[in-house]
Amino acid sequence: MTTHPTEQSAPADDTPVAFYDHLLPGIEAGRYRITVDQRLPAEQLPGARLDPVEQIVDVRAAQFRLDPSWVHAVYPAAHSQGPFHGLLPHVTLNPTALPWEREPFTGGVQNPARAPWPALLLFGEGELPGDPNALGTTTSLTVRALLDGDAAVSGPVLDRDTVDAALLDTSCQVVDVPGELLAQLLPQPSDLAFLAHVRTGGEDAAPIEGRDGRPGRNAHAVIATARFPGAVRGRYVAHLVSLEGHTPPGPQADGKPVRLVSLHSWTFTSCPESGDGFGRLAGRFVPGNGEHSAAPLRPAPAANSGLPEELGTLLEQGMVPMTHITESGERALAWYSGPFLPRVAPGLPRPADGHFPDADGLLLHEPRTGTFATGYACAWNVGRALALADPGFATTLVRLRHQGRLRRATDRQYATYRRQLFLGAPSTGPVPRMAARAAAPTPREQFEELLRGDALDALASTLGIPEDEPRPRTVRAAPTAYRLVAPERSSAPRSASPDAREAAAWLAKLRTLSGVPFDCLVPDQRMLPPESLRLFHVDRGWLDALLDGARSLDRHPGADATTDAELDDLLDGQGPVPAAGLLLRSALVPGWPTLRVEARAASGTTPVEVVRREALGADVLLMLFDRVPDRLTISEPHQGLHFGVDHEGNVALRSLAPGEVGRPLGRSVPVGADPALTVTTPAGARVLDVGRLAARLAEDVKPGSPLSPAEFAVQLVRAPEQLTLTFEGTTR
Repeated sequence: MTTHPTEQSAPADDTPVAFYDHLLPGIEAGRYRITVDQRLPAEQLPGARLDPVEQIVDVRAAQFRLDPSWVHAVYPAAHSQGPFHGLLPHVTLNPTALPWEREPFTGGVQNPARAPWPALLLFGEGELPGDPNALGTTTSLTVRALLDGDAAVSGPVLDRDTVDAALLDTSCQVVDVPGELLAQLLPQPSDLAFLAHVRTGGEDAAPIEGRDGRPGRNAHAVIATARFPGAVRGRYVAHLVSLEGHTPPGPQADGKPVRLVSLHSWTFTSCPESGDGFGRLAGRFVPGNGEHSAAPLRPAPAANSGLPEELGTLLEQGMVPMTHITESGERALAWYSGPFLPRVAPGLPRPADGHFPDADGLLLHEPRTGTFATGYACAWNVGRALALADPGFATTLVRLRHQGRLRRATDRQYATYRRQLFLGAPSTGPVPRMAARAAAPTPREQFEELLRGDALDALASTLGIPEDEPRPRTVRAAPTAYRLVAPERSSAPRSASPDAREAAAWLAKLRTLSGVPFDCLVPDQRMLPPESLRLFHVDRGWLDALLDGARSLDRHPGADATTDAELDDLLDGQGPVPAAGLLLRSALVPGWPTLRVEARAASGTTPVEVVRREALGADVLLMLFDRVPDRLTISEPHQGLHFGVDHEGNVALRSLAPGEVGRPLGRSVPVGADPALTVTTPAGARVLDVGRLAARLAEDVKPGSPLSPAEFAVQLVRAPEQLTLTFEGTTR
């Protein structure tokens, strides 16, 4: 199996994404007074005027803290590091209308542009007095203490009567920001609206519902910051803060820090010169990068090792030399191969009954080296150990086998009585009474005694024999109009029992190697070095041996043939069997938990079904496919769609024309080199002048009209990157 790159770190623009300015709730959170005044037309009549009726209604929404499950994603990922100096960090929220459920700042500030009440602020090391190392440290206060205020800080001014009384004694997290720093980082109220929008589409969102142009139920609210991480290495903390009850940013006359409620926070490290960005990490898997290149999973011989040709051949086939301890306690050399091989494994010969009864029969002799190949025997033992370790499965399997043996015994007994009843030779006459029996009568003799009497007439209406079977002779002298017919048994297959379905489901999960120790999958850590992508075929014989070991509990080959056949039939309907897969060991796994990996076959035209996808460790991802792919695409997740400038500090312009939204126009606006668009604060922070940039972009893409928040987001989008590899080699 060889790999060839066809597209390195190319933009993945094929998934439609829609942007909306906002999703306004029907009514904002707060306290409302409803007054009902009713008057009758004939005012001169007694009782025509009714007293007004008033009702206080509280509309509640998130205010001092967010449910952690409401945070759909953050970018950059929490605790990640990479070249983020050209990106604007952002947070994606599940409640789509949350940013517009309240008003930012105090009630005297007009908000015609519908700016959101939360804002995302980015702080570096040494900027927050309470968190000098940018570790995300916050102060916990009760809501009551926050509303009471502190003379040393400038906190939010909120009407206590509008706050839910049940929240007063709950805790919230706050950060104290120097007033001068806040004035430099927080945009003007009219510019805040450009930093929030609603996004639908992508792999993680449902299509827009209806024709009203409103976001669907799986849309997400996105809030971005206006600050770029620094051009030098440093740690940053992002805080999603509440602006409710505050005054707009500006020079603080009293010089007090501003106390902000932190709704959510995370940290990351910006390393402009590091190779930890998605494009650089994924680019390592192209051919020519040594052990980082995408390659088949096999042990690599040491350089200049001088191994004999037969040993090198075994290594090329994916076999690893291991120490083997025999039953007598002797230590010997053996070869081990797991279920993942760089080649298509030959078929494993099966016993006559289709299942291996023990592991000894799976110890194969390796003629070239005179040693044993222990891979299949190890698979059998692992399957048995996993079955014994699961008391639920073990109990179910043993109960299923006992039920099968009981049915088998019942069927055999039924067949015996049927043969004796319809095909046996009855006695020709009565037994003389003077001939005393030496023993009690047998069941057959008792049954024949019944047939000599009148019981035959009573049974004849329900029993009979087929026309082609010989009729038994009776003791009656005169023939009757009745005939014996054997009772027919239904030919329909017996429905599977709950125990059989449960056992088959457990075995099907085991067939995807769930629970199998990682050392059995990759016996030598050198087969999967850091920052590597390894491809493999799945050995079907190894899977069969694994399942045979698990099914060996309380198994008797002769008595359990029917149960084994029932399990085999159920397993055939439990989904596809893994045929190929990949192992990815990279910082991409923790940095992008929802990394997109798409496999295709038939020259990239047919999607390959993913049988299993699971992170086996902090930085190891396993994927199993139902067939061997010939094209593999690794791309950033679309819910991690991010915003910023390119590597040269430019914003690539995109079309806003109907039907062509997002199409690159082939020209760009230099943002990083324009001091009017990117302001450097006295502290060295690079902050985007959102208002000026929106006006500058409108001149190029929408002359004569201002940009909306959604149109502004389209211009700042940096499309997810992807890497596509094609494979050549043997396929099943």
